[in-house]
Amino acid sequence: MKGDNAMIEIRDLNIPFVDKKITMNFSKGYNLLTGDNGNGKTLLLDYISGIKKTKKDAIQGNESIIYINQNIYFSDRLTGMDFLKFSYGLDKKKDTKGFYQLSDIVIEREYVNMLLSKQWGMLSGGEKKFLYALILMSLEREWYILDEPFAFVDKKRKKLLNKIINIRVSQGKGIILTTHEEDETIQQSISEVFEI
Repeated sequence: MKGDNAMIEIRDLNIPFVDKKITMNFSKGYNLLTGDNGNGKTLLLDYISGIKKTKKDAIQGNESIIYINQNIYFSDRLTGMDFLKFSYGLDKKKDTKGFYQLSDIVIEREYVNMLLSKQWGMLSGGEKKFLYALILMSLEREWYILDEPFAFVDKKRKKLLNKIINIRVSQGKGIILTTHEEDETIQQSISEVFEI
């Protein structure tokens, strides 16, 4: 299967909005993408994820990804469980066992059930980001792309998100992540750093 590629390869990708040409390879593991605000990190992730289109062979190995971007578009009146079922439904999963298999490793079921029972609009910004990332990272992919997943998330949930990321890395998955966080726990886990 194409999605089993060990690497995402980017060759001569033009990012016109920041006037950059990118060539780099991401290997499986925990990859950090750095750079100042406005340098094109999110645009690069948009291209890798396929949200923005590019010439045919500019990006290879990105067939099996989940993109956890900074924006969460979901109705405030629906519950966390609605988002879980919606996400799994899009992935053609009949049940949510995969979610609980991952979440039970890092956090108490009672807390998770409380988040899932709340309306999306009643969750704090940090709770939304945490639940959003937890749900999407529980879906099986070869690559997980996270754009600023730790922003506005408290210290406890940052550690939990980092633990989830490290679980996926230990399963042989690839992570590409942007962050401005200086947290040592996060920084110690990173395999490779790329600057654009």
